[in-house]
Amino acid sequence: MLVKVQGKETVFFNKFTFHFYYGWIIAAVVFLAEFTTSGMGGSTISLFFEPMRQSLGWSLTALVGAVSAQNIAGMITAPFIGILLDKYGARPVMFFGAIFAGIGLLLLAGVNHIWQFWILYAVVAALGMNELGRLSGPVVVAKWFVKRRGRAMAFAMAGNGAGAMVMSPVIALLILDVGWRFTWALLGIITLVVMIPPVLIFMKRQPEDIGLNPDGEELIGNNNHDSLITEKSLSDQEVQWSVKDALKSKTMWILVFSLSLMNLPVIPLVLLQVPFFINEGMSEQMASVIFSLSWIAFTISRFIWGFATERIPVRICLSAMALFRSIGVILLVIVPYPYNIFPFLLLSGLLGGAMTILMPILFATYFGRASTGGIQGSMRPLLGVSQLLGPIIVSWYFDQTGSFNIPFFVAGVLGLVGTATTLLAKPPVHNNKG
Repeated sequence: MLVKVQGKETVFFNKFTFHFYYGWIIAAVVFLAEFTTSGMGGSTISLFFEPMRQSLGWSLTALVGAVSAQNIAGMITAPFIGILLDKYGARPVMFFGAIFAGIGLLLLAGVNHIWQFWILYAVVAALGMNELGRLSGPVVVAKWFVKRRGRAMAFAMAGNGAGAMVMSPVIALLILDVGWRFTWALLGIITLVVMIPPVLIFMKRQPEDIGLNPDGEELIGNNNHDSLITEKSLSDQEVQWSVKDALKSKTMWILVFSLSLMNLPVIPLVLLQVPFFINEGMSEQMASVIFSLSWIAFTISRFIWGFATERIPVRICLSAMALFRSIGVILLVIVPYPYNIFPFLLLSGLLGGAMTILMPILFATYFGRASTGGIQGSMRPLLGVSQLLGPIIVSWYFDQTGSFNIPFFVAGVLGLVGTATTLLAKPPVHNNKG
């Protein structure tokens, strides 16, 4: 039973009562969305590069251009998506994201010209996957959790790793059996069927909309031990920054610089990992297995660092994680194949695979929940510059030389620079902090 006592909620229950927080349902829907966006051609797009290159005669640079096109589209749309998430919540945004992603993937089955591939994949990623999970997912979890944000983000974003891990061998087998065109179409149908119902049924904007506090009701006992009353809402304790104020913060621009450099090792980690190992002499099937193993490591890494952020300052966690990841990428090119596989999976995977949770946790921790969608969306264009140029430069170098080694090494070294400068990004002080 729930009653109001001096503006607070008092909950009476016996020792057998089970308290369940609806935020975990939200996290489960985000898990499913991340599984879908990652597994249905997001993180697994590199598996399509070789068969499409052989079938259509396109260069690797041309194929990677589609990723750059979606980065451009994402840079343009992310600020608007972030504002919509803050104002209207995730349900309408994720619903339209599922529609765009599903239909776009279906249409990818019919591409014959490179410009078609670029435009369609840009729409799929920017208006589909970003709305369905990539941007929406971390934002909505940050709104529902504060104290337990690390573990909730780790669970929700584990869907990203699970999607790549499960779907990589499935996609590889489908491409061998039915071809890359039918595989794209099948992924589109799965996206529509799997995502639309749970988004419409379960997704809510924020806990306050249904009478809850972040993390659920935090309860403390009174002297008689007869009742429990809620503590002061965590949302009342947070300092809430507007997008405008956050952009004026020195800390924000240190983070933009640092994260831009720290994002460069993503190129060898995800986007060009399969082409790299194939170029080293590995079979396509074995390369897809290593790709899946790396995503298993990423998933475990997110739980390690997610729980760590609840005990250690998040910027320290982010810097340590990026250190391991950058060293792993450097060892990938200086240690001879196949001995480079284990240190790569250990350092860049198991210990360095948590960027997707640490970055949104950091923004939400530093700048609050109220405008976290607008803030994170506004950062995407700034952080997207390195993600836009990096893949093009690396793939162009490969087309010219037949090697990934030098650009991968440079990406790792620049990641180390970003690791160091992240330590300078101390929590900002808001002028209106109460």
